[in-house]
Amino acid sequence: MSKVKAITTDAPTGGVVFGDFELPDPEHYSAKLKTIYSGICGTDRGMVAGSLSFAYNPEGYRQMVLGHEGLAQVLEIEKNNFGIKPGDYVVPIVRRPGKCVNCRMGRMDNCTDGNKHEAGVTGMHGFMRGYFYDTPENLVKVQDKGMFDVAVLAEPLKNVEKAFEVFDKVSERSIFFNDYGTYEDKKAVVIGTGSEAFLFSFFAKDYGFDTVLTNRHPIPDLKKGMVDMIGAEFYDYTMDMDKIAEGGIDLLIDTSGHPGTIFKFARKLNNNGIAILFGTNGKAPPTGVDGSDIDYIIEKNITLLGSVDGARNHYFMALEHLRKWRYVYGDRMKEFITKKISPSDIDIFTNKPENEIKTVIDWSRV
Repeated sequence: MSKVKAITTDAPTGGVVFGDFELPDPEHYSAKLKTIYSGICGTDRGMVAGSLSFAYNPEGYRQMVLGHEGLAQVLEIEKNNFGIKPGDYVVPIVRRPGKCVNCRMGRMDNCTDGNKHEAGVTGMHGFMRGYFYDTPENLVKVQDKGMFDVAVLAEPLKNVEKAFEVFDKVSERSIFFNDYGTYEDKKAVVIGTGSEAFLFSFFAKDYGFDTVLTNRHPIPDLKKGMVDMIGAEFYDYTMDMDKIAEGGIDLLIDTSGHPGTIFKFARKLNNNGIAILFGTNGKAPPTGVDGSDIDYIIEKNITLLGSVDGARNHYFMALEHLRKWRYVYGDRMKEFITKKISPSDIDIFTNKPENEIKTVIDWSRV
């Protein structure tokens, strides 16, 4: 057994601890990795709060190492077919396959039997620790070293890649484009102003949608600057719902997991509209849904789709989009990382900074 500095929780009960954590030394391993950055997201905070009932500790452990957003450097690695060598920077894949057909073909994001595991979430230790061991097929190489400062965003962005892959397929059921074969003048509304919401907004703008972010409160200047940078708009829906819904909504993306808010906007979707549900919030209060809501969804031919995680190919696509956006927006992409903290600063899990887009744990500060 070896001790490693780690951030742990007791899933699904919650809580958070930083300190020495004992893990067995593997008898054989393909790669040893040093953690560089760990991103913090709503899932981590939900687990610490004990609000995600689907989370559970690895078998035989009373604690689980948190962390599913990571960037690591390879210390040692066996010869492999993935072109990864010592010194390379890699993004570790979160979801590990079960035995269903989708998992066997590399699409564990579409697992059918539920026997997959997710690092730092369901039955597998995560990446919020000083070092860890893994195998090359679960590592995605960061090809462009100029991406070092934003590559930790590849994990949350791969979720967006997957969601838009599903959108592309679902939208084929009808003519979703305008008269000119584009998404211009089509409106996408993103509920939320966290890191995933901004990544969804970047993507929607790339598609050509008129893009609106919305929340139930004003946003600080840093986030306003990000909205302006990509040419989107922001409205507080408690004040400006009429402006948001003017002309209707074609694509609705929720990152809040709040059912009352989702259905408030679902009633604004146009014919053949699509709603992507991504946010999870197990402690969100119940909401009243009646027959008129169902009638609206049916009569408007609306699709509600849930999307989670992504496959290996989505990580590659995410890194390529980040590289493109670094070229387009330059150093302003660094503004996504609003704070870098020490692993011992665990108050961040229960006290979210007001202007946070993405807080990152810097493991060089151990």
